[in-house]
Amino acid sequence: MTNRHTLKFSILAAAILALSLPAAAAAQWGGYPQNRYPDNRGRYDERGLRDSVHRLDRLAKDFERDMDRALDRSRVNGTRQEDRINEEVHQFRKAVGNLKSRVGNGRDLNRSANEARRVLEEGQQLNRVARPRWFDGRLVSQWSQIQQELRYISNVYGFSHNGGYGRDDDWRRRNDRNDRNNRDNDWWRRIPFPQ
Repeated sequence: MTNRHTLKFSILAAAILALSLPAAAAAQWGGYPQNRYPDNRGRYDERGLRDSVHRLDRLAKDFERDMDRALDRSRVNGTRQEDRINEEVHQFRKAVGNLKSRVGNGRDLNRSANEARRVLEEGQQLNRVARPRWFDGRLVSQWSQIQQELRYISNVYGFSHNGGYGRDDDWRRRNDRNDRNNRDNDWWRRIPFPQ
C-alpha cells in the first residue's frame, strides 16, 4: 500500500514538474521579442548587428568628410552655422565610434545599449540641424544609407527611432502602451501548450 502511494505521489510530482518547466523557461526571458529583435521571431543576427555597426562607422566618417567639403563650398562657410553643423556631425561620428568599440561581437546587447541609444539621439539631432542645408546628392544618399543602418540598430535594441522624418511611428507607441498594460497578464500566453 505504501508503494502505491509513493508511486502516485511520484507520478503527480513528475506531472507538475513537466507542466511547470515551459512556464519557468518562458518566465526567464521576461522580454518581448517583438520589441527587441528585427525579425520578430525572438532572435537577432549577431553578425548582422556587428556588420551594421561597422557599416555605420564607415558611413559616418564619409559623411563627416563630405559634409565638411560641402559646407566649405557653401554660403555658410566661415559662419557659426557651419561650426554648429560640423560639431553635430562630429558628435554623431564620435557616438558611432563609441558604439563600434562597445558592441564587440554583438552578443551582449546590454553592454552596448547606452551607446546605441546615444547614436540614435545624435542621429536625430543631426537630422534637425543639418538636413535643410544638405547641398548635394552624395550627402542625401549617404544620409539615406545611415538612416537604414539606424533603423536596423533601433530594431535590434528595441528603441524607437523616428527615421529623421519628424516624429515617431504612432503604431510603435500604441503597441508599447498595450504591452505595458498587459505585462501582468502576458506570462501565461508564452506557455507553449500542446495542440
